[in-house]
Amino acid sequence: MDLSFALTVILISLSGVIAPGPLFAATIAEGRKNEFVGALISLGHATVEIPIILSLYLFGTFIATDFVKAVVGIMGGIVLLYLAYLELRSGEAEVRPAKGYVTGIVMSFFNPYFIIWWLTVGFTLIMKSLEYGLLGLLVFIFLHEMCDFSWLTFVSLSSNRASGIWGRKAQMTLTAVSVTILIVFGIWFLVSGTTTLLRIYG
Repeated sequence: MDLSFALTVILISLSGVIAPGPLFAATIAEGRKNEFVGALISLGHATVEIPIILSLYLFGTFIATDFVKAVVGIMGGIVLLYLAYLELRSGEAEVRPAKGYVTGIVMSFFNPYFIIWWLTVGFTLIMKSLEYGLLGLLVFIFLHEMCDFSWLTFVSLSSNRASGIWGRKAQMTLTAVSVTILIVFGIWFLVSGTTTLLRIYG
């Protein structure tokens, strides 16, 4: 297998996963209380992501229409704003291990830009992997998920260490940052989804 293919998958995957977004914000928020939650979040993320990869491999881009993406966007916006509310009122409540996994699922499933990424950049990578047969697809999935796992685990570890070193002030700062990102993306998703529906049915 061409080494350049593996390098391309790693670099493009990292360019997507390290971008600040809802999943990143949730990992920072939960990482304050559980240093290994990034691994659980990445597992939940993979639970949503791998079926999408396989669906694109089998059925192509026609599975996601503008209407579907708009509805997902509106639902996603509502979920993100609700998560921001929960984060504000959570205080110092302990994070249960299962929460990270569920967070990974929710923050991925209701993120329309996650789906858009897979319908464009991700789909292109999938098609490229097919040049190497089924093995190419499996290598692609493994490398992409390892990028997610490595980055989100690093983020949760860093968030936890920061809270321990800087104390209460750092926790308040991290909460403010994560809640701000959640609110911004929540509003953005709502507006984008609504605008798309108005364009379709206006």
